[in-house]
Amino acid sequence: MTTVLVTGGGERLGEVAEAIRATGAETTVVDTLDRLGEAVAGTTFDAYVQLPVAMTPRSGSLVSRVEQFLSEGLLSRFRAAETVLPQLQDSATVILVGGQTNVDIDAPDDQEARTALMRVLAHALRAERAPGHLRVRTAGPEWSGADIAKQITEGGSGGDVPEQTGDRQAIGKAYADWRAEVLGLVRVEF
Repeated sequence: MTTVLVTGGGERLGEVAEAIRATGAETTVVDTLDRLGEAVAGTTFDAYVQLPVAMTPRSGSLVSRVEQFLSEGLLSRFRAAETVLPQLQDSATVILVGGQTNVDIDAPDDQEARTALMRVLAHALRAERAPGHLRVRTAGPEWSGADIAKQITEGGSGGDVPEQTGDRQAIGKAYADWRAEVLGLVRVEF
């Protein structure tokens, strides 16, 4: 039986989890990152679907609201993926589902930048497992629960990050080299 972990929040969590359960997969749902570590401990998953987290914008300056959006929203997805990664099978499927536009209409939004960060996360996950072959896809917020379930059960095509093709050994080595380069950085300025 396929085991699938679904994390995130908001209205989509139930829809996606139900679509995956309908395929016969054993589905674990975690709606808060605070209990993610304990929820996945001792379990191995064949697939991981990471949905956006639900958050309520705080009051304050525009700068603090954008910072919250990034740290509690988009960047928290990196922490969640790091927690889940050791619990994934070597050839697991990971689907990173993009979120809606910025929840605070007064705050600036750059969907291309958010999508780029999701791609960085996808590549980092692949590199962390190199030379293994974790299958990582990104999906837009328009993907239905059925679309996501199909990716898991049938390995359907699509997504923003193309699946690795070609010489799997060379691709794994390239990701391993990238991982070594990133981990070898002593000082980085942003």
